[in-house]
Amino acid sequence: MTKYTSFVVFMLLTFHYADVSAQCCAPGNPVSGSEHTGIVAPNTIRLITFLRHSFSDTYYDISEPAQLQNSKAGYDYIGEVLSYGFAKRFSAEAELGYYVDKYQDTEIIGKLVTHGFNNAVISVKYAAINYKGFEVTVGTGVKIPLSHKQFIDKIGLPYPQEIHPSTRAFGFAGQLYISKAFSPKWKSVLTGRYETNGYNKEGYRFGDAFISSLFISRTFSRDWVATLQFRNEYRKQDLQDNIKYLFTGGNIAFISPQLSYTFKSRLTTAISADLPVLRNYNGIQLGPKYAVGISIVKDICLIKK
Repeated sequence: MTKYTSFVVFMLLTFHYADVSAQCCAPGNPVSGSEHTGIVAPNTIRLITFLRHSFSDTYYDISEPAQLQNSKAGYDYIGEVLSYGFAKRFSAEAELGYYVDKYQDTEIIGKLVTHGFNNAVISVKYAAINYKGFEVTVGTGVKIPLSHKQFIDKIGLPYPQEIHPSTRAFGFAGQLYISKAFSPKWKSVLTGRYETNGYNKEGYRFGDAFISSLFISRTFSRDWVATLQFRNEYRKQDLQDNIKYLFTGGNIAFISPQLSYTFKSRLTTAISADLPVLRNYNGIQLGPKYAVGISIVKDICLIKK
């Protein structure tokens, strides 16, 4: 079977919250939302809970459908982002996620299924500028593997690296968030995220990832907001014992419409979809066909005024 990996990210685009989707069975965060939010108000906890379903069934040779087909892959993912504002310009965050299932199904090796925790990301964010609807926030954090389990098939062979729920290695994540409110109804957000990974116990290293996103949101009433996200994801080739792993990495662009509603309790729910529009892979890879998600966002103020 041809190897493929998810790749997390370089995008030049931005607003609301969503994931790092990536190539089909991504070892990175399918959607974290952390890179799409700025700082949180002091003494406030922000909870973001999301569910995501991704599906793939088409191989691509660079950017065109390949002759090699008859394979499927995908995942169902539950994520949580916990943020706390501990000062006027500083917030701390924890990103957690769990793959309910993550699978590949091919004619050659049959169906392989895994499950488990993704890498956690613990980070700190600082608002360099936060003035009259304009915010520039930077963040840095460490990626921590919560699962080191290696899945083995019936005859004792290890599963492909990309189907495991995490990279099983420590790493680093850097974030950039720029938002601007142009009016009470219009807002835009530009985000960027960089991730790098170390080598795991098998001597495998997932390629560095760059993600950039542009979100444009429009408030249609006090409670309804529509958002259009443009996202670009770029990932370098993976390495096996310092040797580049062919048929990994590449570039993919998405368009992601989103619709959110805020209840009187100040709890916000949102639905979104990821639709690939441009691809440029290194060789032949199984690319994502679509992804859909739902999220819930709630701010809790710990000190009542």
